[in-house]
Amino acid sequence: MKTFFKWDEPSRVEVRIARDAEVAAHWRRVCRLVDQRDGRQCRCCGKRTDPDDVGLQRGHRHHIQYKSACGPDETWNVVTLCAVCHNEEEHRHRLRIEGNADEALTFWRKEADGVWYVVRRELTVRVVEHD
Repeated sequence: MKTFFKWDEPSRVEVRIARDAEVAAHWRRVCRLVDQRDGRQCRCCGKRTDPDDVGLQRGHRHHIQYKSACGPDETWNVVTLCAVCHNEEEHRHRLRIEGNADEALTFWRKEADGVWYVVRRELTVRVVEHD
């Protein structure tokens, strides 16, 4: 007969540390796949970016469906944006992104008159529809 003691079970802290390490490893895998898919270019304007850089050359991995709205850390929901598109446009609510990042995206920009215009539409990943 086997006896179980409370100290044989992992503590809540140990469980939390293990779960956090697993989440961090998953995020690193997603970032690596997104960097490969997007070629380290802003999917909105096409500018070359580097997620490891600082300043205006820095690329941002942006969640299409925000994490605060329960958006998952999956490649279809994460897109590379340059610093200008990310900070000046997206988080000031002048840029809207629709679609699946693994397939094709549509980028909408809100002009001064308050009307939304399509500024870039992809046919597939990084293949842009031209007028």
